[in-house]
Amino acid sequence: MEFNDDKKNELQKKEEIITQAIDHLFQSSAFGNLLNGFQNLINSSLKDVQTTIQLRERDTGLYVDITIPSTFRDGDIVVDIKSRYLHVTLQEKQQQQYEATLTTMTRTVQLPYEVRQEDMETSWNEQTMTLFFPKNKHE
Repeated sequence: MEFNDDKKNELQKKEEIITQAIDHLFQSSAFGNLLNGFQNLINSSLKDVQTTIQLRERDTGLYVDITIPSTFRDGDIVVDIKSRYLHVTLQEKQQQQYEATLTTMTRTVQLPYEVRQEDMETSWNEQTMTLFFPKNKHE
């Protein structure tokens, strides 16, 4: 029995050494710095195309503020509600001489309670689209 325990301990020590070496490779080496720099580049370039969704509950109903990226110029905004989930999809087609590019971004949030899509009211303020769902009169 002791022989198996010794082998097991030895394997665990080797596994820890390998894990530490991999962590060192990805965190403090030049390779790790390259990966971190690449991630920062991606994050900064996506900052201008991010869509945020904020929920505000009031006595009159539920407000959903959707910030549309300034880079989104001419496309479709699709709002779909399934149960307590709100799905917002931005679709933009860019046509160049002989090719077209379709860009799609979807965000989904869980709502605090069920709402009816047919009761939804929409308004705009600069880059923010606000959806309003009145409280159900039967609640």
